[in-house]
Amino acid sequence: MSESPPRVTIPAKVLIGLLAVIDAGFGAALALGLVRGLPAWLIAGAYAATVLVAVLIFRTSRARVLKRGFDGLRDLTLGDEGIRLPAGTMSTRLVPWAEIADVTARRSARFGDGYLRDAIWLDLVTGEGVESSVQCFAPRSRLEPAPARRRQFDQTAILDPALFNAVIDRLRRELRHRRLHADTRGEPRLRRR
Repeated sequence: MSESPPRVTIPAKVLIGLLAVIDAGFGAALALGLVRGLPAWLIAGAYAATVLVAVLIFRTSRARVLKRGFDGLRDLTLGDEGIRLPAGTMSTRLVPWAEIADVTARRSARFGDGYLRDAIWLDLVTGEGVESSVQCFAPRSRLEPAPARRRQFDQTAILDPALFNAVIDRLRRELRHRRLHADTRGEPRLRRR
């Protein structure tokens, strides 16, 4: 992705623009007196219907954009062994649950489109961190350019802030669950006879 995710899809923008042109044309016809004798409730109803259709188109378009955001999470997979993350263009890395200390949000270091965004990081028990390709949306005006000589992998999933935070919360809950499960498993007890 070269830009932050679009707020509205192109077909939705076209339909909303078309409805705005229709409303403007109808308003001009009313102002010039080309349409006479229409009751006020009919005029108000026509305008309300076009606004309602535009709002429904916008909401549907936003829902589709969020589903695409979920599709971007396919690079981040959870399993019994640990969390599998992209490690480069064609490779992945498996981070075992026992090596993960926490899940945090920090500035991206390796993944992105040339701008620094918050990304999901796995903090390891060794003190190191592993960056995921999942990043948080921010308007282009608030982004800083990445350093020029830094190697970038342009395979990021850029999520809305609420979804980004929900993914971090879900990963933390899964990490707590795995730790609790590992703590309660322990050594089997043997009965003495």
